[in-house]
Amino acid sequence: MNKYLFVIYGDSADTREARAAGMAEMARWYKGLGQALIDPGAPFTGAKSVAQSGVQDGPIGPSASGYNLVQAVSLDAAAALARACPLLEHGRQITVYETFSPS
Repeated sequence: MNKYLFVIYGDSADTREARAAGMAEMARWYKGLGQALIDPGAPFTGAKSVAQSGVQDGPIGPSASGYNLVQAVSLDAAAALARACPLLEHGRQITVYETFSPS
């Protein structure tokens, strides 16, 4: 099994109630992922971009809003897991990155 990082893009929910409903949806999705879920991740708040030339406020590109770490047999299988994420129904998008161990 390989590890895959899901980086979630899009605005967070506007209200406390919407955030609570979203967290309940995510909890159901996490349960459905079973042993594929390595780390449920967390939402992001704020960003700084760091380069040799210095530090700037904000992200380098589009603002990511959270992450998850899963295991799957292939990048396509990981993308299929991401496709079931309930955040997609709320206008968010996910980029799936394959990770590797430096062995």
